[in-house]
Amino acid sequence: RRVHGTLSECLFFFAMGNQQPEPVKTHYFTGFVKQLPPMTGKTVAITGCTSGIGLVLAQTCGHLGARVIMLNRPSSRADAALQSLLDEKIDAVFVSCDLQSFTAVRAAGQRLREVAHDGLDVLCNNAGIMGLPDVATADGFDVQMQSNHLSHFLLTAEAWPLLERAAQLRGAARVV
Repeated sequence: RRVHGTLSECLFFFAMGNQQPEPVKTHYFTGFVKQLPPMTGKTVAITGCTSGIGLVLAQTCGHLGARVIMLNRPSSRADAALQSLLDEKIDAVFVSCDLQSFTAVRAAGQRLREVAHDGLDVLCNNAGIMGLPDVATADGFDVQMQSNHLSHFLLTAEAWPLLERAAQLRGAARVV
């Protein structure tokens, strides 16, 4: 299994060779998840879920029965994250969403409307970047401002009718 991540993660795995680290042991998370209600029949869309909290959220919601829509930039990491959920028998689908492009975010909104026809119960605006050079996107905004804030607002606006649909059908919807 190939591992992709931060520079420190890459250096760690380079030093470890082909060995994989021991899974992180948790004292609280497993018990916390057992307290959560089932999510069967719900649809959850998550930005930035190739690793970290976003991927754990995708796995957790999927194991609770939700359909998971993974909103990521197309990459080998996105492919691997999707495959990991499918391997766990989670109902997951990839939707291309490059937050550095308003055109790509609008296209992701259109694709969301195609794959979430029964509404969207949760939109989790998780993706974020930092520490990049001060450069503008093709849309003319600072890359961090657009990726972390402006594109999430646009994605939320694109998904709003789906959130309203889920609220009408199932009583509630959330943006996180």
